[in-house]
Amino acid sequence: KLLGAAVGIFLFWDCNISRVAKINGVWEASQASWEWYCVSYLHHWATFIGAIFAINQPIASLQLRKLESLNLLTNTFAKMLLSGTLLVLALTWAAGPLRKSATVYNLSHPYFGIIPTLLLVNLRSVNCWLREHHIGMLAWLGKYSLEIYILHHHASNIVFIRGYPRCNFLAVSVILIFTARLLHNITSVIRHMLLPANEEEKCWQNTVACSVGIMLLYAAACILTWAEAVSLGTISTITMIVGILLYQVLMEMTWSDYRGTAPKLKKNQFEDDEEAEEGGTTKVSPPLLATLSIFLLGYALYQSVLTNSSHSCNPNHANKGRWVPLNACLARRNFNTMNYFGPTQCSTLNTTEQWAWPEDTCGFHYHSGSELRQKLQERRIVFIGDSSVRKLYHSFCRFAGDLTAGGYEGTSTSHSDASTSFGSTSLEFKWAPLSVDIITKIKSTKASFSREREGGPDIIIAGGGVWDKLHLSVTDEDQSSQEETIKTLASELKSMRKMFEASVVWFVPPIINTVALNSDEKRSQISEGNIEEMRRMYHELGVPQSASFILDGPHFTQDRVSDSFDGVHYPNHVYDAGSQIVLNALDQLWGGDMNKSIITRSYLPATSSLINPYLGMMMLCFVLIGLFYFDGYFGVGYLAQFFVKKMSLSPSELYKDAFDHHPVSTAQDQTSKVEYNESVGLTGRSSSSLSRRR
Repeated sequence: KLLGAAVGIFLFWDCNISRVAKINGVWEASQASWEWYCVSYLHHWATFIGAIFAINQPIASLQLRKLESLNLLTNTFAKMLLSGTLLVLALTWAAGPLRKSATVYNLSHPYFGIIPTLLLVNLRSVNCWLREHHIGMLAWLGKYSLEIYILHHHASNIVFIRGYPRCNFLAVSVILIFTARLLHNITSVIRHMLLPANEEEKCWQNTVACSVGIMLLYAAACILTWAEAVSLGTISTITMIVGILLYQVLMEMTWSDYRGTAPKLKKNQFEDDEEAEEGGTTKVSPPLLATLSIFLLGYALYQSVLTNSSHSCNPNHANKGRWVPLNACLARRNFNTMNYFGPTQCSTLNTTEQWAWPEDTCGFHYHSGSELRQKLQERRIVFIGDSSVRKLYHSFCRFAGDLTAGGYEGTSTSHSDASTSFGSTSLEFKWAPLSVDIITKIKSTKASFSREREGGPDIIIAGGGVWDKLHLSVTDEDQSSQEETIKTLASELKSMRKMFEASVVWFVPPIINTVALNSDEKRSQISEGNIEEMRRMYHELGVPQSASFILDGPHFTQDRVSDSFDGVHYPNHVYDAGSQIVLNALDQLWGGDMNKSIITRSYLPATSSLINPYLGMMMLCFVLIGLFYFDGYFGVGYLAQFFVKKMSLSPSELYKDAFDHHPVSTAQDQTSKVEYNESVGLTGRSSSSLSRRR
């Protein structure tokens, strides 16, 4: 069975069976399936190798105890050979694959990541004292590791105590562990009820019933998604109703059997039949009380999260900052200019201003260049739009480290695409002055992903409208055509969000300084009044609603209009404010932690590049050694025999004794029978310990 499972793993992950089945691209068809395949690829051998080691663990344990029954010198050298071999392999792994980039390492991890784990297990068991001691807290947590793993995805975004991350981590951890423990106990009880021991027929019936129930719930979820009726209220109502129904069904189907087979956790846990008979009130009250408790606790938690966490801070709140003056009196001290102007003049020289959030309660702050590079690592950011979007692109480049970005440019370079990268962060600008150009660039981005399996963008920042008003709003026909184009743009933005699961930012055009426009045509066509009409039309036709976040250009430029030197563009520090607004909004969109490790298309390769049949065949060979030569260390365990001639220590010869409750020594073992019988226990000295472990 295990060999068949190994062949299945080999065919599914290490061979391109999708090409044989003519289903190329099935995993890249959606973000969820693509991520599942790539993440499962990273560990597709780990669990299976662990299962083989667990099967052979009694043999490895017996081998270790036999070694400890020998003299100190032989025992030491044999253990050193086993551990040393694994250590050399681990050092080779550390000097080779571990030093590669994340993308390259991911390709080798499924095949070599088990080496340090085997070394850790060996070193943990190499000494009798180490085997007899462990950290009780970790052992206790290990009982609930599965539940913690499932629940931590939901707990990662909960913030009770804003501004105190360590205190918040402690509070969330306590709730997480308590919930995991409760879920573990509930699962154990339901398992005994649905899958009673020694009743195979009933187990099959309940399994089929559970499968049908899961499919019905999945169908209900699909219907809710199709009807766009997914909301907290809908999910809560359905959960409570289904919970009550499931409770009643489980109690009716399994309670009588469970009373007789379940382990009795407390004395007199179940009363006699007469006292245990439930009346109507007794049957109805538990689910109603549970529903009321869940409702009250859920409502309290929801209100707490709304009050104290990032959920109370809508990403659009990042726009609600303002320009604050910097104190020139403090600045002059930093530059040793004490004698340049006096105290009287100092109070009138507060002309430098910085964008900030003075009344902020959401943790908005200035993101330094190093913080930006750290938070945007392994991400692809695409800017699509006119010259204002290009200015924002240059601002990101400056924060990322290119201080010359946004300097003087001729029209030959300013009206063209650009791209750069900073480490693992990719920044791209696609010149699209008109709305129809933005649509074209979006379609080309989607086409390149479908055709070349190019990594999709994680962040899309688009904007425009000024050039449309300048060139395409002369006649009523132009106006009608423009409206259709804007509707298409809204649809394409929504499509990008769905296809790449990316954060889409729409940059509303900044305020126009009409008097500074350099031609009569521009003052006539793109005056602030006309651009405001364009902004309203984009809003009415759904463009801002299609984005994840709206960068409110008019808001952060309304106090800087006089700084607009040509009526349209602003100095670099104004666009730096826009970049800070976007970064803080992304903090909220990404659950308050932009630096969390997420799987994105930009740094996991296409599934076809993950296939490696040669390394897969290598793993099959190790599986054969583990299964048919009974070695949990996949061949390394046989090295112990080199130092021992009078006793059989090879795993294949220890198989029978390891799984026999009354082991019989071989002829070679008779010479050391007395010594072995005294020391086969884990301590090697205590006879009581020996009998207890036997």
